Amino acid sequence: MTVTLINHSGRCLSLNLPHAQVCSSERCFCTTRPGRTPLRLCRSLTLPAGHALTALPESFLDVSEVRALVLRGDLEVRRTPPKSPADSASAPKRSRRKRGEPR
Repeated sequence: MTVTLINHSGRCLSLNLPHAQVCSSERCFCTTRPGRTPLRLCRSLTLPAGHALTALPESFLDVSEVRALVLRGDLEVRRTPPKSPADSASAPKRSRRKRGEPR
């Protein structure tokens, strides 16, 4: 399941994404700074007023800052099920028309 976050606060939001709450064993959203001992840096989301971020993982809703904004009504959450390959394969595809061909 993917999540869409929509900013209704009227101001730009910057959200920190702590590693312990967002990252899982399958996928880590942190960046690493190169060096002798690599340093893991947490990422953040910047969401302008009235805009939406799509295709985010469900784990982003575990962040306390995001939960507080959702409860306050500043962020709207929409969940969408992932598209299965069978759904996209069943849709008929239109061929491209060449110049001069009838419609």
